[in-house]
Order: sequence, then C-alpha cells, then structure tokens
Amino acid sequence: MKITSPTVSVALPIATVYEKLENVSLFQRLMPENLAQFSSSEDNTSFSFTLKGMPEIFLEKKKLTPTSELVYGAPEGKLPFTLSIALTSTSAQHSDVVYTFEGEFNPMLALVVKSPITKLLQTMAEKTKTL
Repeated sequence: MKITSPTVSVALPIATVYEKLENVSLFQRLMPENLAQFSSSEDNTSFSFTLKGMPEIFLEKKKLTPTSELVYGAPEGKLPFTLSIALTSTSAQHSDVVYTFEGEFNPMLALVVKSPITKLLQTMAEKTKTL
C-alpha cells in the first residue's frame, strides 16, 4: 500500500526545511488534533505517537539524504512500513515537500488504515507549510 500527500510549498530554504524535519520532536507540531500521545527519544533517532482510536505508531530514522529525503520506518520485527519525506528546492527561499507512506499489509488491515493514514499525511503536509 502506498499513500502520498499533496505537495506543499514551504517558504523556507531546503536546508532549513531538512534540518527541521530531521528533528524528531518537531513531528508533534505536525500531528492532527486527535493526537492522544507523542514522545521522542532524547538521542533524536525515533518518535512514537498515538491518535485517538488507533494503535501506537513507532518510527525511527532509517535513511537520511541531506536536503533531499528523510525516511522514517518501523523498527525491526514490527509491521513493515516507512514514512518518506521528499524535499525539492523550488527557489533559494522556497521548497516543496511530499510525504509518502508505504507499507506491506494484508488487504483487511490496508482497508482499515488507509483513510486514517491518508488524513494524517494531509494534515502533516498542511502543517509543514507553517514550519
């Protein structure tokens, strides 16, 4: 299953956007109103959150490509999924950001999580505009 957010434009240089999104504690500001719990690691390598009515989601840094991509994913042994953030510089002071969720789920689970994850990515993208 693959879900992609709308592309959003951020009025910041790409290096600044990358630095902000590389800081896992910032993700709390990108969460929707139905956030029930959020925590980030002291070493800035992982974070977890719970949305009302959903199980806890734990993400850790998997791959960082400075100023172009950040990939967060589930820890080993959990359901395999990733949250990728693609960054594109559109000018010296503007950047485009796209969130992509990819996971390997059975059809029943995919049906259950598709709508909440789609809404989550849309919210995160919208809130990224105001970094």
